[in-house]
Amino acid sequence: MRVLRDEKRFGYFLAVIFAAGMFVGGCAPTINYSYDPVADFSMGKNYSWAPGTSRNRPDVLIEKNVRYYADQSLKDKGYTLTSDKADFVISMNYEAEYSDPYKVRVLNLYVSRIPSQELVWQGTAAGTINADAASPELSEAVKKILTKFPPKR
Repeated sequence: MRVLRDEKRFGYFLAVIFAAGMFVGGCAPTINYSYDPVADFSMGKNYSWAPGTSRNRPDVLIEKNVRYYADQSLKDKGYTLTSDKADFVISMNYEAEYSDPYKVRVLNLYVSRIPSQELVWQGTAAGTINADAASPELSEAVKKILTKFPPKR
């Protein structure tokens, strides 16, 4: 009888561990992207940032951190940030939690052609993203979004 009780405890233990793993793993942001299928993504290697475009109350530090992480990721891909003669422009939008401004629910990055400002690519991270300085989640979300830029055809 004691063996059966220990097996039940072990089964409950495994169920709790599995549920905790699903909960933690399920919290990772979902990354999606879309692009213009006829756009030429050999548009050049120089880019600039559009002025802050957040629809909600913009948080200067979140925007600076997103730009910093995106700049690192794009630099690793051979792109150069420039203030003049950019080939494309990047803009962002994000939605923060109402109860905690350092938790981002949705982060969007947009790539548009210059001079037409035509949107050719966008990437989104949706889910709870900790955006405080001590958390690596924002960095990871930005890097995962830009993993699919430029799109492979």
